[in-house]
Amino acid sequence: MRRTKRTLIVAVALVSLICAGLAFARWGHGKLDMGDHRGQEARQRGFNRLVEKLGLTEEQAEELKAMFDEHHQKMKELKDATRPVLVAVREELAKDESNEEELARLISQAKTIQEQMKAERDAFRARIDEFKAGLTVTQQAQFLLFEARMFGKMHRRAMMPGEGPPGAEEISPFTGK
Repeated sequence: MRRTKRTLIVAVALVSLICAGLAFARWGHGKLDMGDHRGQEARQRGFNRLVEKLGLTEEQAEELKAMFDEHHQKMKELKDATRPVLVAVREELAKDESNEEELARLISQAKTIQEQMKAERDAFRARIDEFKAGLTVTQQAQFLLFEARMFGKMHRRAMMPGEGPPGAEEISPFTGK
């Protein structure tokens, strides 16, 4: 009974880890992939549009760019740290008899990296919120629309009509028309 319960817990944890691995693997294959020069160009164009739309000063733009660059670099490092762990999990699962202790260790490693990624996202969000607090109300509103648009792109879907506030689908985040 005890071994069955432990096996079930390990199986559930492995399924969760594999699903997380698939999500991480898909993350790096989009247009904005951190290692792809086209992704860098696309991010730069989007950043330039944001700076222009918000009417940021050169100092503000540099501060914001530094925040984005630092966040992208940290997330890239964490993502790169995840790959060998997922490969090790796949190799361990491919064995005729998987070592549960090794799998538990790998799961713990993956969870630690996921926690680090969450902490980095939260810290980045706090830095952005602090930056936005120094903007005018109009600039904050434009930034809000920019974030909504980017959130939809990052999650492979645009805001659908009716999901946002009334009339939101009629307003372009960049033109305001």
